[in-house]
Amino acid sequence: MTDILSKVNHPRDLKPLSLEELEQLGEEIRERVLEVVDRNGGHLASNLGSVELTLALHKVFDVPNDRLVWDTSHQTYPHKLVTGRKDRFEFIRTYGGICGFTNHRESIFDLFDAGHAGTACSLALGTGTADSLQGKGECKTIAVVGDSAAAAGMTFEALNHGGVNRQNMLVILNDNNMSINKAVGALSTYLTKVRTKPAYQDIKRELRTTLAKIPVVGKHIEEVLGEVHDRFRDNLLPGTLFRELGYRYYGPLDGHDLGGLIKTFEDLKSIHEPVLLHLDTKKGQGFEAAEADPIKYHALKNFLPKKSAKKETESNGSSAAGKRPGYSGVFKEAIVKIGRKDRRVCTITAGMPDGTGLLKFAEEFPDRYFDVGICEQHGAGFGSGLAFGGMRPVYAVYSTFCQRAYDQIIHDVCIQENSVIFCLDRAGLTGEDGWTHHGVYDIAFMRCVPGIVLMAPRDAGEFENMLQLAIDQTTTPVAIRYPKATVPEFPASAEQELRIGKAEVLVEGEEVALFAYGSMVENAWEALEELSANGVKATLVNARFAKPLDIELLRNLSKNHHTLVTLEEHVLMGGFGSAVTEAIADANLAFNRILRFGVPDEFITFGPRARLLEDCGLAPASIVRRILDECAETRTPEPGVRGHRVLS
Repeated sequence: MTDILSKVNHPRDLKPLSLEELEQLGEEIRERVLEVVDRNGGHLASNLGSVELTLALHKVFDVPNDRLVWDTSHQTYPHKLVTGRKDRFEFIRTYGGICGFTNHRESIFDLFDAGHAGTACSLALGTGTADSLQGKGECKTIAVVGDSAAAAGMTFEALNHGGVNRQNMLVILNDNNMSINKAVGALSTYLTKVRTKPAYQDIKRELRTTLAKIPVVGKHIEEVLGEVHDRFRDNLLPGTLFRELGYRYYGPLDGHDLGGLIKTFEDLKSIHEPVLLHLDTKKGQGFEAAEADPIKYHALKNFLPKKSAKKETESNGSSAAGKRPGYSGVFKEAIVKIGRKDRRVCTITAGMPDGTGLLKFAEEFPDRYFDVGICEQHGAGFGSGLAFGGMRPVYAVYSTFCQRAYDQIIHDVCIQENSVIFCLDRAGLTGEDGWTHHGVYDIAFMRCVPGIVLMAPRDAGEFENMLQLAIDQTTTPVAIRYPKATVPEFPASAEQELRIGKAEVLVEGEEVALFAYGSMVENAWEALEELSANGVKATLVNARFAKPLDIELLRNLSKNHHTLVTLEEHVLMGGFGSAVTEAIADANLAFNRILRFGVPDEFITFGPRARLLEDCGLAPASIVRRILDECAETRTPEPGVRGHRVLS
């Protein structure tokens, strides 16, 4: 264990440390972050860039009495290390370990769970207002916001409100000119200008010295100085935008100058009104490779040099070369191929060009590629305008982030009948990022909206066909969901044509029918052999569509199957299985039993996707066990008796 970090079990342990000791602690924290992230994976560059900020905050302020709210919170590993979690830090982002984001269940020092950008200012303002109303106005509320999160609409709404609400709030703009990828938009350009402005404080001091030599005394010199100050402020001083919103603005300051940060925080502690402190930081600070390439080192694992023997083993193994592609990789190639054939095709991302697979499209078709920043709502509305204008917009967005554009999906896309194509990446259980990132709600919140088509592919070929089908039709909004997973391999489809609302029978069986949607086709396929070995010759259907459903196929299945099993990597409540049972009831179809397999009504933890699927009863072995248990109790209904029993 390291010399100083080993003695830090609570933020109060930082109070007596000297600046030299704090700087040493910062280096120890960086070493620990590098070591653990290399092994477990996780966010790297953002955490290396927040070390000094974290130490200064906990040195000066009395957290949690002073309220510390992190935006997105992918930069809070140093915060975790100094708030009593260093002994569990080696288990970060592992099943049963500690969360890679802030987690209010984990520590009193984490006020909120944060995995989406743009939330901190609203949460902080609400918390500070509650404190004020309850007589705790002396408590400082601090929101740490990245420059890309500052461009989110929710952040601007909160800043606008905070400027008139006048709470004792400190907003720290942690400006590293980066999001996950390069920051984009007018605010990014503005902040770049701010960072490169002349040193205003030096100009002001020189101005005051010069004016003091003029033989004018008393009040008049202050008036002259004030007027000149205002002119210089409006024309030279960085932060005019934030001052106009009602904040005292300070900065930009060096976010890695620990001594300077401590002094600044001590000064700001006594200001009981809205303040915005602008810090200039560097993602990957202290690790040369991450400083040079913060995009690559945003989130990864196994990046530190390894012993040559291990390298040879890995290079001679079958891992990298023989690996099947992920769905994002399939999308990356497919959208470029379609873009070459159809100049109407354009793409939209909300600050995630790399993660969603759009970098290649952006390089080849820069005029048809649009990064709207962390503004998912605007992305949907912008896409609707593109569709109205005759383009074929493909909006590639993580399922969890698409939740933020729900009003726009209803109001700006579907009501307007504009054909925006939503490619919902990371749909399902996303693994180590946990409940803030699992994309398990999109079927439920989209299928209730009139006019939208929902589909999910079983493999790469079907994904490409679905994407082309969505492009070819021009009157209907479409959402295609796909998981954070490698693409399975199936035998070639007997039914090559893909038609809206038509499912595909992969295996003909009897008595039990597995009706699987998207990623669950693979798990259902793997369950077939074990079911067969236990006497259950099941039918397997690739549903393809959650809306519209293939009612005719369901009707046919009801004639010779006593049990229908729906499978989805999505919440059961309101999801694909719900859609199927509703359709069966409306069509007055008869099954003895309907079993719904999906994600239960709870927030699912973080861990390997395979383990989470098992916990939710969606792993092949779990599917087999439950079907066999239920089939053992199944009795064929008497002739003429119609109805079904739904189990979930």
